[in-house]
Amino acid sequence: MTSAAQQLLELCDRLDIKYVFSNLGSDHPAFIEAFARMHAAGGPMPRIIICPHEMTALSAAHGYAMITRQPQITLVHVDVGTQNLGGSVHNAARARVPAIILAGLSPVTDDGTRVASRNEFIHYTQDTPRQHEIVGQYMKWSYELRAAEMVDDVLLRARQIASSMPEGPVYITGAREIWEEPVAASPERSADWPRATLGGLSEAAVAELYQALCGAQRPIVVTTYLGRQPQAVARLVELSERIGIGICQVSPQYHNFPGNHPHQLTYRRNKVIDQADLILMIDVDVPWMPSKVRPAAGAQLFHIDMDPTKDRLGYWHFPAQRAYQADSLIVLEQLLAISASVAPGRDARKAWIASVSAGSHSAPAQRGDAISAEELTEAVRELVTERTIIVFEEPSSTELIPDILRLGAPGSYFSSGGAGLGWGINAAIGAKLARPQADVIALVGDGCFLFGVPSSAYWVAGTYGAPHLTIIYNNGGWHSPRLSTLWVHPDGPAERNDTYWVTAGAGARLPDIAAATGGADPFYVTRREHLNETLQRALQTVRGGRSAVVDVAISRISRQVLE
Repeated sequence: MTSAAQQLLELCDRLDIKYVFSNLGSDHPAFIEAFARMHAAGGPMPRIIICPHEMTALSAAHGYAMITRQPQITLVHVDVGTQNLGGSVHNAARARVPAIILAGLSPVTDDGTRVASRNEFIHYTQDTPRQHEIVGQYMKWSYELRAAEMVDDVLLRARQIASSMPEGPVYITGAREIWEEPVAASPERSADWPRATLGGLSEAAVAELYQALCGAQRPIVVTTYLGRQPQAVARLVELSERIGIGICQVSPQYHNFPGNHPHQLTYRRNKVIDQADLILMIDVDVPWMPSKVRPAAGAQLFHIDMDPTKDRLGYWHFPAQRAYQADSLIVLEQLLAISASVAPGRDARKAWIASVSAGSHSAPAQRGDAISAEELTEAVRELVTERTIIVFEEPSSTELIPDILRLGAPGSYFSSGGAGLGWGINAAIGAKLARPQADVIALVGDGCFLFGVPSSAYWVAGTYGAPHLTIIYNNGGWHSPRLSTLWVHPDGPAERNDTYWVTAGAGARLPDIAAATGGADPFYVTRREHLNETLQRALQTVRGGRSAVVDVAISRISRQVLE
């Protein structure tokens, strides 16, 4: 007989759950005792990653899952720890990554007759009546473990739901007394709880789509997260070459198509849309902005997605004559199975692609007084090898940076898929744990760096052997709110007087925060002649086993002095 907490941890070994990203509290004595027992016994147990902040915990689990597709456990403290997950919950949901979040509940009993009954005053103030509602609208499934003997069944169901397409986070709670209860070994077999999978299209639907692609003169694919299945990238390349299809990657969450391929048209969301006579949307949330551009009249529109109706979003609509919930990898294989090696009309389509692609690349960086974002990205490109993983979180350069990097290998690029800033420096930890031999490079804005709680992130990276390189695009503030204001009020007083109130953090020595944890070395670049050499030194630091943070001063977004 073991406690329910220990039973759950022992099951992790059978479920390929290698890590428990934890921020522990008064609801976790059963877990701490189980950690100690399992450690003393020397048997298999997940590695416990203690995270000083919950943003680190779930974002690191996110970073691991986006590469492996295996959900890990994030263990947080009752309602307050759940709240501290913050924007990382939004990111996991919007990115559709599998994640299992466990949180304790305050004990219910107060007479002291049960193990872990109330014995601290905080158990009263932490007893919120609807704790799951804090994160409920972002979860695929929420559940309270009410009987200790059901712990295996509940974890197996949680993993099954989190890992089934569309993947996503789940949230499990349990009162302190429940986790302490002794339970016998469960007869449940993990093989009886498989993740549910999506299939392809009907024979008729595949034939219709193939004929439409071959009959089009200017067909394009628009995608964001097809590359979550790396095999799908090669299939898309092959189909694009056989038929002659241009590819648009918009806000890519993954590497979806080789950026150096001649059929890669653009990373800019609203380009090419009105030129195409067929648009195949594959695994994409926002293919274009209707206020900026709309498909041409008469264009054929198809949508294939693991989540084609986006029922976790509020209002959402993009027109399509055909919409299918399907596995994009299977659909691509179906199309290849019936396609000719050279489809009719391919040469004409390739000529159109070449004409569009010729004008779609970003212009070389211009040299001004300050280093530009373009110049910095060109220097980053010099660091890229076959072992590089880019973790991207620089929102105001969402189109610019991928367009300059134009990475070629599947699994080389990841972004959060959401708007919870602070993800990048923490997701890089999970990425490094998933691929220890990779050079993980996080590209972040200075605002994103601060939102990521660097005092937590780099302590974890240093303590648990997850060194990575962080490059800060430091423009002296938060660029995105300024851009949002300019797009709505281009001639307003904010622009005329340079009063945006976005220069938070200006003048701060950001890498020193990371260095203060003992887990990273700081680097600074203010002059372009030092840029390449400093980045190379920082990368060698990472390859030597320590994280490095490089603050690169780029063109400032505002000169306003906050009062």
